[in-house]
Amino acid sequence: MYGSGALCGTRMRGADAAPVIGGPSTVILHLLEYRVVPGHEAEVTGFLRQQASAARADEGIVFSCFGRRLGTQGREHLAATVWSGWDSFRRGTDGKGLPGFLSAISVLLGVESSTRYRVVASTGWRCEGARILRLYRTAVAADAVETWERRALEPVGRLASRDGLLTIVAGVGKDPDGSVARADEAGVVILTAWSDWNLLLTATGGRLNATLADSELADIERPANADHYEVIGPEPRPR
Repeated sequence: MYGSGALCGTRMRGADAAPVIGGPSTVILHLLEYRVVPGHEAEVTGFLRQQASAARADEGIVFSCFGRRLGTQGREHLAATVWSGWDSFRRGTDGKGLPGFLSAISVLLGVESSTRYRVVASTGWRCEGARILRLYRTAVAADAVETWERRALEPVGRLASRDGLLTIVAGVGKDPDGSVARADEAGVVILTAWSDWNLLLTATGGRLNATLADSELADIERPANADHYEVIGPEPRPR
């Protein structure tokens, strides 16, 4: 299920929840944030709906999910992909971090940010049935990275049994050699996929930008923000 770069180590299970997998890993979470050239939204959305149901395990991609923000503030679109390892990520992306399967519409995309994280904990890779992607971002001091990696299983384990929560992927910003991108701190993310807005609101106490209950490592994490995206999934099948 997880490919050659699979996570290994501790497995935890909440009530009626998927197991949480964590430990040493070469699995990569890649986040591509972009805007669509005006006038081409429908074209890009149609293309992404086709890609949402495509299997790309032979390319080293074990998970992909696409989302768009409704409104004009901030980065409006997100392509989240999980790669089996650094080698497959390098082969499968260009110099701007654009995955090869998006090359057909590259002229319609204005890439604003391409970031990669080494996955340290996950409940697996599932986007089917998701309506919302939630991207929680913060940072930890460089000397606290190993502590965060070790303790990331705690919030992921607590979240795993939440109603409506389909997938959790936690990652830390590290280069292939294990170093952090900046000397003083490293970015960390928790990507979650949800089946229902109301269940997500319940998990945040009615405040979408608030931290998910029982998910913050407040003693080591710096101020955080959360972004939400409407999932662009495959076209519904005719009944």
